[in-house]
Amino acid sequence: MKTLSNLKWWMPVLVGILLSISAIYIMSRPVTSFVGLSVLFGFMIFISGLLNLSFALQNRKVLHDWMWYLVFGVIEAVLGGALLMQPALSMEALILFAGFWLLFVGLLRVSNAFLLERLHASFWWALLLVGILTIVFAFFVLINPVVAVLSIVYLTALPILFAGIMSMYFGFALRKLSLA
Repeated sequence: MKTLSNLKWWMPVLVGILLSISAIYIMSRPVTSFVGLSVLFGFMIFISGLLNLSFALQNRKVLHDWMWYLVFGVIEAVLGGALLMQPALSMEALILFAGFWLLFVGLLRVSNAFLLERLHASFWWALLLVGILTIVFAFFVLINPVVAVLSIVYLTALPILFAGIMSMYFGFALRKLSLA
């Protein structure tokens, strides 16, 4: 049985360093990062379409509604291909997607807040406030592309940075345990 002294504690530290450097790079180059995220967005839609096409065709004898997967797959593949060929379109689509998603999330939070109020939960108003602020922010994202670009870039980079910091913490915690 291996002991804790054989732990490769430095591997999570290395991953954490690489993630943190990547996050800092993303935040330091928001326009370049946004273009890269837009291309990734188009690529993901394209691949999703191809996988839905494959799923539909491979399961056409098993699934009664396989045609819907086929139709959706074709739409996704064509849309993803168009987004990949037209990066500007992909960037606009990502902004609209993020804006409408935030709007949906904000409306959901407002609805959840009123549910909590009907259930006599305390602090329901905090959820209402967050919902309203999210709706306002969604409108800023939809109206002002600069807000959208920076929001999308930072909302991508910050979780990567936090994951990097936590990975380094994990590695150093393992190192401390292996020395004990």
